Amino acid sequence: MTCRMVYLTGPSSTSLAVVLGIILVATSVRAQQASPQPTDAKSLQDLSKDTKNPFLDSIKLPIQYTSGFAIGSQHRVGANLNIEPLVPFSLNADWNLIARPNLNISYESGPQHQFGLQDLQSSFFLTPSKGQTWIWGVGPVFQVPSATSKALGSGRWSAGPTAALVYEQGPWFAGILTYQLMSFAGDRGRGSINQTYIEPQVSYNFTSGSYIQCDPAMTYDWTADENDAWDIPMGIDVGQAFQLEEHALSFQVGGYDYLKYPDGTPQWIVRAQLTVLFSR
Repeated sequence: MTCRMVYLTGPSSTSLAVVLGIILVATSVRAQQASPQPTDAKSLQDLSKDTKNPFLDSIKLPIQYTSGFAIGSQHRVGANLNIEPLVPFSLNADWNLIARPNLNISYESGPQHQFGLQDLQSSFFLTPSKGQTWIWGVGPVFQVPSATSKALGSGRWSAGPTAALVYEQGPWFAGILTYQLMSFAGDRGRGSINQTYIEPQVSYNFTSGSYIQCDPAMTYDWTADENDAWDIPMGIDVGQAFQLEEHALSFQVGGYDYLKYPDGTPQWIVRAQLTVLFSR
């Protein structure tokens, strides 16, 4: 697959610029307000778990590249770049607000190949600031029709509830994140959105910073036929957390086979993710 430069214009590029600007401003503000604490005070095992924690009181930047294979009857190849930063805000001594914008840039080969930005999605979680073994968060999720082409987006404004629960004890890290997304405005000729998202995660983190995990992202489309409703991958990721000056990082690779998948979507994927954890 060859790479080419693509210039995104219009509302989608504006949304991208706004979100990246918010992330940069929040990073700068927290850096000025909080006195830095060296992350090397933590073990590599703890850093490994921190890079997975959706409620961490530090700015986190995961960047994931996914290649999908055997798409459709012609077994085409696709790719997706996902950027989902985590930006925490302290409301008071007891509560934090976690903002998680979600950007996806996709490419699909074929005669009618597509490349561009998908609809922008953002989640917000209200979570206790003093959680230990069990940590939870609840809030809303929003999706705006900001895709660069009709094929890459829904054309609908959507919203719904989201929640997550995390367990952390010893070398184990486990959690589940879910949301229900439903359309309420936009181009009614495009059809409605009624989708359930479920993402369980289980990982074992070694003292060396290495880890192995299962992190499948499952969806159920209530508007689709029964045979095309479920999207269920299953596989594993392996990774390593390490320290780079004042920042903690982790890198992982994995492969997932789809036990159930809608027509025209990948039958299996490989993915790689780099996560940067900025010091407090």
